Amino acid sequence: MHILTAEEMKKIDEMTSKNFGIAPDVLMEHAAICLYNEIIKEFNKNTHFLFVLGTGNNGGDGLATARLLYNEGYKNIKIMIIGNNKSSLFKKNLESIKKYDFQNFIEYDSEFPNHVKTADCIIDGIVGIGLKGELSKKHQEIIEIINKNKRGKVISIDIPSGIDANSGKILGNAIKADKTVTFGSYKLGSIFFPGREFSGEVKVSPLSFPKKIFNISHRELVTKEMVKSLLPKRPKFSQKYDFGNVLILAGSSEFPGASVLSAIGAQKIGAGLVKLITPSSLSSSVLEHEPGIIYKSLNKEKFSLRDIDTISKNIKKASAIVIGPGLGRSNETMQFVRGVVENSKAPIVVDADALYAVDALTLRENIVLTPHVGEMQRIVRTDEIEIRQNYEYTEYFAKNKKATIVFKDATTIITNGEKTFFNITGNTALSKGGSGDLLTGIIAGLIAQGLNVMEASIVASYLSGRTAEIISSEKTEYFSTPLDIAKNLYRALLEVINA
Repeated sequence: MHILTAEEMKKIDEMTSKNFGIAPDVLMEHAAICLYNEIIKEFNKNTHFLFVLGTGNNGGDGLATARLLYNEGYKNIKIMIIGNNKSSLFKKNLESIKKYDFQNFIEYDSEFPNHVKTADCIIDGIVGIGLKGELSKKHQEIIEIINKNKRGKVISIDIPSGIDANSGKILGNAIKADKTVTFGSYKLGSIFFPGREFSGEVKVSPLSFPKKIFNISHRELVTKEMVKSLLPKRPKFSQKYDFGNVLILAGSSEFPGASVLSAIGAQKIGAGLVKLITPSSLSSSVLEHEPGIIYKSLNKEKFSLRDIDTISKNIKKASAIVIGPGLGRSNETMQFVRGVVENSKAPIVVDADALYAVDALTLRENIVLTPHVGEMQRIVRTDEIEIRQNYEYTEYFAKNKKATIVFKDATTIITNGEKTFFNITGNTALSKGGSGDLLTGIIAGLIAQGLNVMEASIVASYLSGRTAEIISSEKTEYFSTPLDIAKNLYRALLEVINA
């Protein structure tokens, strides 16, 4: 499913009308029907509805929906209109609903909070995806009253009023919706926080937009169906060498645990062979959790450049390499990382401390960088909030580095600068040390089985996030750990396989 900017959605609207003969008023009626169908799934004819509408096309969608409900016997409907600069489609639908003998229009006055308190369902159509800049004080006041006084559900049309459709930022104030019915495709503002939280459950209604014109966007949402189509095949007549050889270069005397999680991740996702090489010994930790992992210690505190000769055969045999978790950032170790990256042709997943060694390197298309927010902030050298709400920083960095980036956040961005995917599975169970190390191993395990770096990153991000959701429903987000996720990865896999 493509994810659109406000400008791309406007262009799709125009192309649908100009090139495919579906007039704007027809699209508005389709939108109203979709919204009507969502409403009647939850609410009966005794429901008290309050429509709070601006005078643009977002409000026009609301008027058309109110007309459909009223015509079908939903009589407890109140409509409040905000503003005077009416769009042509808004005017048309206002005239239409009046011809159906609807007269229950209310004013924005001292009684408005009472209308909010008595409504079972509030339909928010104040302003849509065309919002530029902060809302007016009046609009912000109305939204504040709705958010504070509502007792029923709030359904937003296309995007909650006050949310920037391109970033998810709050523009002064924003409606806190229980559900958002959006048209055509997801909007970026409902993908990124805080807009994602304010959107509630997002329902995408297709309308009559031709599918092929959504290709104007190079951004997509990671879905269960997409992940199922990408899962590596496991033919019955196979043996371990058919499923790849993962080499993990990780750990140090100071940070021993990260490497173990990466190795377990690669093993649990199905890699044929997983070899973990660390500077210092942690054999008991590895064998306790997964004795099938091949383990070697160099019996020293940290990696250095001369270790590349020692492990050169392992590097040449690897189908995929993980480098970074728990390495530390000494000058010797950074030289080791750069040496591996520059001298190996195998796909490499670069994580954690190793990210600090590749800043100055031009990379290649079979390399994945997996920064979290702090690491990404250092890489692009800008404000943390700006990074988290501006996907273009990550896209630009990936294109400049000629590599794939997995920017780990509440909304994970996976991009090579030409194509971008957003993963929204997961929760705060992943906000713990070791989650990224596990993800790194899962990505490498999938690459070893034949996926390219982008495909592996998509599948790994979805599965680790979905597993966190599944186990948190039983163990809570507080209690669930990266090791729990590793041991329960099969549950998300089964869900995808059986979809």
